[in-house]
Amino acid sequence: MLTLVAFAGMASPSDATAQQTQAAFSGGHAICGGLDLRTGKVLDPCGFEKAKYTGKAVGKCPQGSFFDIGTWACFTCPRGYNRTGFAVDTPQACSKQVRAEYKYAKRLGSHKSCPSGSIKDPRNGGECWKCPSGFGRTLSAVDAWDACGKFGASARRAEFIDRVCPEGTITDLNGSCYSCPEGFRRTAAAVTANNACFRNEDLKPAEKTAALTCKAGEHFDVIDGGTCWECPENSVRSVFGVKSNNACEFTNIRWEAAKRTPNGLFKLPGGHEIAAEVINERTRIDEIIEEAIKAEKVSRTEAAKFRDEAWEHIRTGPESSPILMAAVYKRVFDLIKNGPRTKPERDLLNYLAVYIQQSRQLAASEMNNIWQSWTRGQQARTSALATNSMHNAYDVGIAPPDLKGLIANVMHLAPGAAMATAFFGAWAAESVSPTFAQLTARVATTIKPFKWARQIAGAQKDALRAGAAISHGAAAANAGAGVVGAFAWPLAVMTASSVLFSIATDNALAQNQQIAIVNDALETAQKPVNLSRLILTPEGRMEVMSNWALMTQEYYKPNARTWAALMPTPSSTGNTATINVNGTNVVVDVPTVPSVTLEGDRVVVGKASGSAPSWEKVAGAAHDVAVGSDGTVYAIGVKKTSGGYQMFKRAKTDSKWTRIIGGALRIAVAGTEAWVVNDKGGIYVQSGTRWRRVSGPAAQDIGASAKGVWIIGADDKIYQRVGNDWKLVAGKAQRIDVDQDGRPWVVNNKGHIFVHDNNLKWQRLPGAAKDVAVDARGAAYVVGTSGGVFVFNGTKRDWDRISDDKDSVAIGVGGGQVWRISKTNETYQFR
Repeated sequence: MLTLVAFAGMASPSDATAQQTQAAFSGGHAICGGLDLRTGKVLDPCGFEKAKYTGKAVGKCPQGSFFDIGTWACFTCPRGYNRTGFAVDTPQACSKQVRAEYKYAKRLGSHKSCPSGSIKDPRNGGECWKCPSGFGRTLSAVDAWDACGKFGASARRAEFIDRVCPEGTITDLNGSCYSCPEGFRRTAAAVTANNACFRNEDLKPAEKTAALTCKAGEHFDVIDGGTCWECPENSVRSVFGVKSNNACEFTNIRWEAAKRTPNGLFKLPGGHEIAAEVINERTRIDEIIEEAIKAEKVSRTEAAKFRDEAWEHIRTGPESSPILMAAVYKRVFDLIKNGPRTKPERDLLNYLAVYIQQSRQLAASEMNNIWQSWTRGQQARTSALATNSMHNAYDVGIAPPDLKGLIANVMHLAPGAAMATAFFGAWAAESVSPTFAQLTARVATTIKPFKWARQIAGAQKDALRAGAAISHGAAAANAGAGVVGAFAWPLAVMTASSVLFSIATDNALAQNQQIAIVNDALETAQKPVNLSRLILTPEGRMEVMSNWALMTQEYYKPNARTWAALMPTPSSTGNTATINVNGTNVVVDVPTVPSVTLEGDRVVVGKASGSAPSWEKVAGAAHDVAVGSDGTVYAIGVKKTSGGYQMFKRAKTDSKWTRIIGGALRIAVAGTEAWVVNDKGGIYVQSGTRWRRVSGPAAQDIGASAKGVWIIGADDKIYQRVGNDWKLVAGKAQRIDVDQDGRPWVVNNKGHIFVHDNNLKWQRLPGAAKDVAVDARGAAYVVGTSGGVFVFNGTKRDWDRISDDKDSVAIGVGGGQVWRISKTNETYQFR
């Protein structure tokens, strides 16, 4: 559980303004359909309006495909498969009958006990809920607005605490949690029976073939074969036909939302440190980039260009990069799940928790004001109508206000923030709600994020040609405004829904319910936020994600000196060069050591060749070393034990080694997951605090990154991990490592150095070596036969020596760090 602390002094001095969060927001007010609380004036009612036809929808469904109204797109099922009743953008969209098959369900463990003071409810198989102090359970559903009651007081909602079984599993009455194999569903048989799970069809996703789309801000309708329409400003599409006079509805009370205090990633306590860590670590950013490329199915040339542009955006304008915001959020989500370890991490999570609480307070305050405006306006209107002995059969002021739609304006995102949510909603689905993941998956492929990135660059170039200067942030805002306009409103409504769910509200129609809901929201919003509990539910994950987007949407540049101090690490900056080796083009990074310079208040990450070497000796003796993408260092020690030698690790921010159980000879890290080879050639992967044996050929070395695991067999043969098997790859070697593109780099028994190139062939590089290690794409380091450490220079197509040492025997790199082991087993880190 996250413990909240007072915010005074939490942020660094340079980020003092970040402590304001949302304290300085201004109140909202009614535009129509209620009472202006500022003046006491009864405002005119709102109403309906016609929609304006703008043209035919763009696109046409190819022959053999089917049109899906929910996504405005055309799809096809794989050959032999038919459309199911599942949503078209799910993995179960198409099915083919197969032979019926039954299997056992797998027992995962026992039910968790509900915490003291909470109530166990059978909802969803078993959940823990808690009523407010002094309230007891009523006969209403546990998730209803009146689940808890107290004599003489308004009913209250119960608070969700936890599930007795993990989300997505089977909760059985025998006190255990189970799961069916993938693709199987639960039968009516006993959960312990051999037919507890059943499958008679093979499910596959549908493939999108074309789209029927309208411009941003327009409304699509299937009428007349697909047409586009516009509603007047401050109105939304109603449930009436698009050609009717009531096609667009002004909400029953139109509300000008409260203004929020702006924030930005680099105005947050811990923002600089976490962003720098994510950039140096690279993995999360590269994963988001690759998922975007995969979703768009672009050419190799387009993909390479997008990678370069995405990293260039981060390098020159990190404050406005939606990819960086999404990657940092993935890191934040992991911190919420696993707990913070450093002060910047604790500061950022504490700030986020307070921000969410203040969002709730703002939403609750707006709810109360809307309710007061509507009820008092209704009272005044009714009194006037009674005096005139007249009554309008349809008076939009009579219907209770739609709080979700009205509060949505409070949660509205700027274009850049909406784009960021598209990235981590579509490609970090575990951190958001399923509904939001589906929405963003559709939107992200429609708005084509890397074309949006190109628009940013184009806006800057156009401005320069015109003799004007435009910041990357301003270009991002201009480019994104039209692209994500159609996405921003449904996103805001979903965001508001998550907030209203958390602060205990429904769109109730009965006034007594509405009064209780508003009062409950005001009180609940005063409670501190428990982030770790919040992410247990889809609505909670949506609330955390959307508040992160709101919190980081302003484009504040990083503090120049703070940023410069955090970024001088010996890792690749993403610049690439195409070199020709034996007649084949190989794309590699130019991995000279980057430097950080200041141009006024602007931070520029550049390349500095010939930086002075500096190896810092670290306590501890070792035979081998490897570094995870998060900067955690793993070492094979010198004291013998079963399996080889003792193993140790130390976090990036730690100064001492921690012993790991087991023994091994060689070690590698796949992202943050350690793999080892022991003295019998056995292969093991880290599983929590223990090691899990992985079957395969006897190995002498292992190389890994987040994109793959490779081994060198005891017979020098090379194997790639594919699924749960090892695939034999042509060639022989004795040392291996894998870069962040999944490409292996090897050294053979003659010291020759090879890389598995873009054409899946081994290409020999100049020089000779004893060991090899690779961090970012192409940023390869070797221990030469003379014992020196070298880094590959793509421009020269050769190796640059980075220090004068002559005693190195092993090297490990990762997370922007470089470590070496000497022939006397001394351990050094490059500083």
